[in-house]
Amino acid sequence: MAHTFRISIINDLSATLRKVEKAIIEKGGQFRGDADKGEFSGKVHGKYVVFSQNKVEITITRKPFAVPNRKIESAIREYFT
Repeated sequence: MAHTFRISIINDLSATLRKVEKAIIEKGGQFRGDADKGEFSGKVHGKYVVFSQNKVEITITRKPFAVPNRKIESAIREYFT
C-alpha cells in the first residue's frame, strides 16, 4: 500500500534534487525527474511532486514488506537535508 508524506526543503530545490539523484544513483538506484515531478527506484520505489519551491510530496509505491513506513520515510528525509 502506498505511503505519502511531505518534506519541506530548506536549501535550493534544484540543488537538493541533484544531491538526492546523486545519492540514489551511487547506491545503485535509478532517478528520473525534474523540478516538477519524478520517480526513483532501488530497494524502494516511489515518486515525488513539487508543490512549491520548499514543499515536496513523496509517495512510496513499493518497499520491502518487513520495513516499516516510518523507517523508509526517515531515510528519505535524510536525502533531502
